[in-house]
Amino acid sequence: MKFRLKTTLCMVCLVSLLFGAGSCALISFSFQNALEREQAAARSAYALLVCTLQLVETVEVWSQPQDVVQVLQQLSAQGNKSWSALSLETEQEFLSQGSISDGFLDLREQVDETHYAQSAFSYGGKQYLQLAGQLEIQGEPLILNVAYDISSIYQTRQQQQQAHGKIFAILFVVCAGLSYSIAWFLTRPLDKLSQTAQALAAGDLSRRSGVQTQDELGALAREFDAMAARQEANFAALKATMEGQDRFIGSFTHELKTPMTSILGYADLLRRGTLSPEEQANAADYIFSEGKRLERLSLKLLELYLAEHQALSLVPAAPADLLQDLTAHLSPGLARQGIVLTTQWEPGLCLLEPDLFRSLVLNLIDNSRKAIGAQGTISISCQMTERGCRLTVQDTGRGMPPEVLSHLTEAFYRVDKSRARAQGGAGLGLALCEKIAVLHQGRITFESTLGQGTTVTVSLEGGRP
Repeated sequence: MKFRLKTTLCMVCLVSLLFGAGSCALISFSFQNALEREQAAARSAYALLVCTLQLVETVEVWSQPQDVVQVLQQLSAQGNKSWSALSLETEQEFLSQGSISDGFLDLREQVDETHYAQSAFSYGGKQYLQLAGQLEIQGEPLILNVAYDISSIYQTRQQQQQAHGKIFAILFVVCAGLSYSIAWFLTRPLDKLSQTAQALAAGDLSRRSGVQTQDELGALAREFDAMAARQEANFAALKATMEGQDRFIGSFTHELKTPMTSILGYADLLRRGTLSPEEQANAADYIFSEGKRLERLSLKLLELYLAEHQALSLVPAAPADLLQDLTAHLSPGLARQGIVLTTQWEPGLCLLEPDLFRSLVLNLIDNSRKAIGAQGTISISCQMTERGCRLTVQDTGRGMPPEVLSHLTEAFYRVDKSRARAQGGAGLGLALCEKIAVLHQGRITFESTLGQGTTVTVSLEGGRP
């Protein structure tokens, strides 16, 4: 059963119970009040009748019960009759007036000299109230029974019950319709959430519920949509990671295949002994150079692994001192290639891992050197920030097109594959730089223009002492 049907059923049952109980209580209360009024009126009429008989007795002397009956008949003939039937009971006889007196109850045991007895009875399809009291005539006790018609209040109650049944049926139908409409309106966001969940389960991660209500269901829908957005982002990131891993495996396999093929080929030629001494020397040189390239590749991979998995301990260090020491050793070698190295830094301390910082700077300078080739300038600057430092390396090299900038930190990625391989690169330097920046709670960005050069900015936000 759907939730809206359950809600409708609960609302209808609750309204039916409350309306039924309230209506029954109201009808019962109304009937009881009417019955009490009729009883009070009957008692008053009975008392008046008794008083009338007592007054008549003071004027006339009654010798037998028939005298009382004659007085009652005279009162009835004068239009003073308020009763439906009456009777006088003695020890020897029973005198009655009215056909319904046959239905009188025996109330003699409940009557004494000071108290009346009353009871209700049915006769001929009508309801009557019987009052009984004690009289004396010439010392003989008499029981006066008087019946009053109270059928009207029972008829009124029956009419009220019939009206209640009709009204209840109408209200039941109206309440069921309104309850279902309200339940449908209130649960409509649940339908949207269900449809969205089914779409997400089917693979449509862009689907959202779009519920904008300001109640608990609206809050649930917003959390659900936020969760779906996070799942979509996580899936996209996972997909990108898997694609990156596929590219990494393909690039790594290619990087190994090329030198290994060459090494195995030249080693096979050397093993056969068919080469001249000069060719043997060339083959040995090529095997040695390819072996060194494989060594550099393994060392870069080891650095990348250690940067990602080793426990990082940041210590207060002065970036200016580290840069001064590095550039002092690198400037002569760069100058021999026609590359001018300029530096500018601010004094100050921040939290760094010194060895990783040196590796970061070395890789950035090495990339700039390869991009320049010969005759160019590399500018290094370092500014202190509130949360660490900002390192900038700018060169006047070849530059890069905008579409390749987002791939620079991917492992084994090269803008110019043939030239990078000839210069001994494996495409891991910038990937390592990005890992180092992330470990320092920072990031690396690139700006480049073809023919003008590249600017790399690294923000390191590990904190300041």
